[in-house]
Amino acid sequence: MIEDYFEFLKKVAKKNPSVKNLRLVREFIGVNRGFIRFVIELRDDSELHVFEYVDSSLHKIDYSYHWQNKEKLLITRWDNAPHHSEFETFPHHLHEGDNIKPSDEPTFVEILKKIGERI
Repeated sequence: MIEDYFEFLKKVAKKNPSVKNLRLVREFIGVNRGFIRFVIELRDDSELHVFEYVDSSLHKIDYSYHWQNKEKLLITRWDNAPHHSEFETFPHHLHEGDNIKPSDEPTFVEILKKIGERI
């Protein structure tokens, strides 16, 4: 189940017209948990660094979608690091430059769509 989900993530990325290249950094699939880390080069030369750590029911235990420009400067990062408990969406939030905002838990497909609309 985890393996199928990770294959789905890679397939969605490779088929997306905003994506130029996908580089798998690391993937681990255990009996009850797994994680994947990959970097996507986008058509405007920005990069999306993807990390998901999931359990066997595909619940995201931890995630980070870090989008940076070609100069390696942050554009937006969506994550669930357990800080910013003041947000009603805690632990989910996003970083845009120096601004941190509440955010619902995004899916990888939603992230690609949002980025595609901006590049």
